[in-house]
Amino acid sequence: MRMKGVCNAIPEETPDTAEELNPAEALSRRFDEMVQASRRVLDDSDERARRGVPGHGFFLPDGRVLSLDRPFGDSRYPLGFDGFNFWIYSSGMMHCNDGLFSVFLKPKEGADPNIAFFGGLRGKGAPVPLLSVPRTDAATERYQVFDGASSFHVVDADGIRYGVRVFVARDNAICFSLSASNRSESLRKCYLSSYLNPFMRHQIYESDEDRWFKQVEVFPNTGLSGFLASVDEDEDRFHSVTNYGTLQRGFCGSAGARLLGSEETASRNQYVGESKTLQRPHGVADECFGGDSGKPQLTATFVVDAIAGDRIDLELESGACARVDLVFRYTRNETLARKRVAALADPGQIDLDLQQVEREEIQRQEGINWQVSGGGGTLRPEAFNVFSRHLKNQVAFCSLIKGYVQLCENSLIGIRDVFQALEALSFWQPEVARHKMLEALGYTAPDGRCFRQYSCPSADGTPGRMDLRPFIDQGAWVISAISTYLKTSGDWKFLAAECGYHEIVDEPSGIVRQTEARDTVLDHLLRILDYLLGHLDPETRCIHALYGDWNDSLDGLGISQDPEKEFGTGVSVMATLQVFENLHAMAEMLGRVNRAKFAERIASYREAAERIANGLERYAVVESAEGKRQILHGWGDRRSYFVGSFRDPDGVPRDGLTSNAFWVLSGLWKQEDDPEKRASMKKTILDAFDRLDSKYGLKTFEPAFPRDIEGVGRIGKLPAGTAENGAAYIHATLFGIQALFGMGEPERAWQQLRKVLPFTELHRNLSHSPFVMPNSYGYNPGKQIDGQSMNDWQTGSSNVLMKVLVRNVFGFEPSFEEAWIQPAKYFPFGRFVFETEWADCRLVVEYENRGLGERRFEWDGEEAASVFDPILGTRKLLLSRKGLGRNARIRVVD
Repeated sequence: MRMKGVCNAIPEETPDTAEELNPAEALSRRFDEMVQASRRVLDDSDERARRGVPGHGFFLPDGRVLSLDRPFGDSRYPLGFDGFNFWIYSSGMMHCNDGLFSVFLKPKEGADPNIAFFGGLRGKGAPVPLLSVPRTDAATERYQVFDGASSFHVVDADGIRYGVRVFVARDNAICFSLSASNRSESLRKCYLSSYLNPFMRHQIYESDEDRWFKQVEVFPNTGLSGFLASVDEDEDRFHSVTNYGTLQRGFCGSAGARLLGSEETASRNQYVGESKTLQRPHGVADECFGGDSGKPQLTATFVVDAIAGDRIDLELESGACARVDLVFRYTRNETLARKRVAALADPGQIDLDLQQVEREEIQRQEGINWQVSGGGGTLRPEAFNVFSRHLKNQVAFCSLIKGYVQLCENSLIGIRDVFQALEALSFWQPEVARHKMLEALGYTAPDGRCFRQYSCPSADGTPGRMDLRPFIDQGAWVISAISTYLKTSGDWKFLAAECGYHEIVDEPSGIVRQTEARDTVLDHLLRILDYLLGHLDPETRCIHALYGDWNDSLDGLGISQDPEKEFGTGVSVMATLQVFENLHAMAEMLGRVNRAKFAERIASYREAAERIANGLERYAVVESAEGKRQILHGWGDRRSYFVGSFRDPDGVPRDGLTSNAFWVLSGLWKQEDDPEKRASMKKTILDAFDRLDSKYGLKTFEPAFPRDIEGVGRIGKLPAGTAENGAAYIHATLFGIQALFGMGEPERAWQQLRKVLPFTELHRNLSHSPFVMPNSYGYNPGKQIDGQSMNDWQTGSSNVLMKVLVRNVFGFEPSFEEAWIQPAKYFPFGRFVFETEWADCRLVVEYENRGLGERRFEWDGEEAASVFDPILGTRKLLLSRKGLGRNARIRVVD
């Protein structure tokens, strides 16, 4: 549909002040400011050195990330709320899913994108991609800037500055704003063009039949036409639904900007033309989607790929700018969809929506903050501070997922994964963590067994896909996370909140149903701990591995030698240590709730913890003929073989990281009263860490498992030096770093932190985003693997790093009634300021290293009494929840 001279928002006169800028000019100015901020870094060699990160990225002073085109690998950022993920890549690729519902599919490598934008001069040359994909031969200068609220993409070509801004509004509307600004001295006739190919199915992959049940039609109205997409899909044999997608468009221009016309098509064939590809969309370049017929296809279905494509022709005087907005939403309500598509996109309202998103981003960041300065070496304060901002976004992302982040059928919501993330999130967003914890607790069986993974129910309440494999560690993370939540929030009413259960109907098929029974969070915790203790081995007093533990690729320890039994008596030492910690946490928690009522349980938990400690010391620590000791990772059925021992099933000695780390993290090492025994065990653990160390940090195992090894499961099928099999799997590496801090070895801990933080020069081969944590660093030169990773964003390394920084580095360690302020004895920077909310108090901790030789504390300007911690090797300050006031400022000087 072609229209002449239509414009719904062009001012008659040029505004005199910034406050009077119309939306087109305001957007153009934001693109200019973004380019200027980028050039200030790129053109200054010192700034480039201070702010550069691997993968052609730079941390800008305002906290955003500048990501230039990368020679290999890709960076990405998710936008959206409540598990709705709109992914934006430095390569220019975009895709979107809301759980299993794929709004825009992720294209296969090398395929055309499903979202693309173009610009160009009318009648002159090929269209210029406004994103980095599709790739063309056009010589252009590009800038891409990410943060947690929006992304900006800028390209300069032929005297025109083109820009694309993307954000997701609070209602998860996807908002694209396109800009064209004439930077030349003469009038320019140019165009902006959009291509969107929505999918809107509960699928991860596209089939050849999907196009049969999809339709897109151009919806004419008084301004720029909208698009209405409809997709039919079957929920089951008896129920079919229609998903509607609406694309609203709007135009705005400055003085000197004119809309010459607009043309739309619903046919991909017409948009790409004879080239058959977006690399040179002939329909755009030829200025007519109708081809020889001259008739654009306004409805497309069945035999063609239905898309929303347009070309908007503009005339811009020198200095003038124009803006086109597109807003995409989806619904199952046809009436609502038709009402939406009949309305124009309002640029002013869109800008207000973005301001709301930006305000919320600032508010989310304010719950906890820190800034470091001085020193740092290769860590660079400028880089460390900006990275910390995006780390918080990563933790929040991992906490609130709806599953299918990895876009595979088994990428659900892991109980262990989400509760670890929620434990970290509770330090600054406890109310958000509370809500998600209640959801996840509902996926507990009545016997206290936590499912391995779950997915959210359908609209009619039918339970989603489940992973019911009984990995023994799931419930241990639940208890640990809720214990931390109570310490950070003081929300003891949470234990009285109610949630339900799901019972297992068909375990192999993953079928469950929600029970009518509901009880409290505390009741759930009691059942969970009972389930864990029900798998205590009567001989060794250690916890049976069942399907496996946290290291789920090592899933062979639980296999039974008896073909009549599903699981044998194989043990996970790490899981046993976790249950030891759970017992102490629950005993303390119950004492706080009602000591008299729970006296019997408290006593039984303490007795069980003592039995477990004795069992671990007797069976989990082995000694060689030379008198050297090792902490086992675990053992197989009837202790027929060991893993992480002096002789594993493949006949070689091997160290495992997690059991050594959790010997400390569980509190077992610290509770040893005999200083000589404690020192001896510390040496055992540090010696293991020395053997596990590598270029990229502590490995999960050393050496890697061979492919044909028996008794350990599928871990040997991973290439040596990748993931959990002999690589720096960062989640585990950070467990080791936590343990080093806990043993009073902060310098060694920081040596490891320097290796795992992704923004340092060490990670020149980084394959993923340098501004958030990846999950691993592989190393196998024979397979040309050196520092690459499996993935980023959805990884537990983010939450462990968050806890390391808060608890160990900045030294904020809350308990149920008190909190210790105990910054680590060694700190590579000269100063830090740490702020958080605790006990209704805004707590500020200021640290400075003056080289005094002994630590001292000031509280609101007055010297404060502290105590010396012989393990940490420095002094620490105790705060009580009572009497803190609304604000407290603690000054720590070394």
